[in-house]
Amino acid sequence: MTAQNPELHVDYVDVHSHLYEYDNDYIGELVKRKRILIVVVSDDYESSLRVIELAKSFPQNILPCVGLHPWEVGKKTDPVNEANKIVEIALENNVSCLGEIGLDTKFVGDTIEVQRRVFNVFIRAAKEYDLTLNLHTAGTWEEVYEILVRNDIGRAVFHWYTGPLYMLTHLYDAGYFISVNPAIKIQQKHRAVVSAAPLDMLVSESDSPYEYRGIKMTPLLVEDVVKEIAAIKNEDPSYVAKALVNNAWRLFGR
Repeated sequence: MTAQNPELHVDYVDVHSHLYEYDNDYIGELVKRKRILIVVVSDDYESSLRVIELAKSFPQNILPCVGLHPWEVGKKTDPVNEANKIVEIALENNVSCLGEIGLDTKFVGDTIEVQRRVFNVFIRAAKEYDLTLNLHTAGTWEEVYEILVRNDIGRAVFHWYTGPLYMLTHLYDAGYFISVNPAIKIQQKHRAVVSAAPLDMLVSESDSPYEYRGIKMTPLLVEDVVKEIAAIKNEDPSYVAKALVNNAWRLFGR
């Protein structure tokens, strides 16, 4: 399942949402309210199956990513085998994105060694089949970047990037993207990143249904994300909206 050109069909793109946690009725109402493409990430094998089915139900509005979240790795009996099964269903269903995947030493550092083995499964698949990576990189921004470059990974987005500002130049030069979510309203690290990053490496996300300091994330807040970026960049919101859609197409399109 590959993305149609969202510039022709939508006004906004949410590149990182756990929308599979909602029922189909809610999702149907959501996509009717906004011309939006939602990239839905998975957390494990079961949610990957759910995301694939969602994409079949809403082919114009949902692009699936399948993966094993770093937070889930330690809960699995055989996470490496589960990662291999997820790659298999990605290939069987023509899914062009792996996510949410990555490494995390900030919140689940005790499982980092097995996380690395799991991540290697996805890296090998991305390299062989030219897949986009939707990445979780809390505390591991530099390590993940180095792994991507070493393996010639062409397309990747660093979800909710709050890493070092000096890394932005490296990510930009490699052609990678960073995603911005509603936390930009109150999180100073996120605002500093947006201020420093070139517009053509930014994409919008919701990370729904996560709740951050009282903000209940939802794809409907992506429009607010665009407005916040526009204010920081001193640009017209409509210009920024179009730029972010074009960036998302470069990230996910074929």
